[in-house]
Amino acid sequence: MHPAQAPLLTLATLHRALSEQRLNSYQHAGDRDEVDGVARYIWNMALCGTLHSSLHVFEVTLRNAIFTTSVKLVDTSNLVMPDIPCWLDAANSTLLYDDEAAEVRRAKSYLGTDRKQRTPGHLVAKLGFGFWVQLTARAYNELRADGPRLWPRGLSGVFPFKWPPGSKKIVADHGDREMVFARLHKIRTLRNRIAHHEAIWELDLEREYGGILEMLGWMSPRMHSAVSELDRFPVVLAAGPGSYRREAELLLRTPSERTT
Repeated sequence: MHPAQAPLLTLATLHRALSEQRLNSYQHAGDRDEVDGVARYIWNMALCGTLHSSLHVFEVTLRNAIFTTSVKLVDTSNLVMPDIPCWLDAANSTLLYDDEAAEVRRAKSYLGTDRKQRTPGHLVAKLGFGFWVQLTARAYNELRADGPRLWPRGLSGVFPFKWPPGSKKIVADHGDREMVFARLHKIRTLRNRIAHHEAIWELDLEREYGGILEMLGWMSPRMHSAVSELDRFPVVLAAGPGSYRREAELLLRTPSERTT
């Protein structure tokens, strides 16, 4: 075969690069051939790529809402904050459990020594999604005497359109905190699967996506509307793997065949 006719990709190449076991997990009983599995792999990448946008908006909105609310609830009058003026970085504090305190130390190590970077805002941005999810766990509720005692009273600050602040009819309780934690943990699991390049196509993605948007709406209906208007994820999901069959075929054809 003339070098110009060499395949752009072969299934053997994909098996070596991505592993045969990984590609086989994208096969379906009704597939015509292995190309359908490759198409499903490409579809899965598109799903992850587009879903990342809504997760980005959700994560940033959540961490800012939790931090802003926590600042109003945590008494800092007796705290020593020699480095970053923030309760999360209070010296000799028992407000955070060991794992979360370690996360703060790790986040601070990413800030460097420039004093301009050592601010509450920069620290908040360096703390991972898992930190903020864990901050909604039972350990940080009002029943812990030495903790920040964030929940459930803080739920109306983080999710004001679910539990309006000051409302006497809609008041969050400990069960609501448990519900929030469970839902955030589920979103975190999905986020981590995407970050680790795992398959998500087999999940109930319409339900997962709806859950993300619903909680985003609890924080900011305008952000919910913006994501709903601009996000391409629903289109990619509805298109299905069959719409990526052509792309898979083009990858596995020779260069000359691609131009015919």
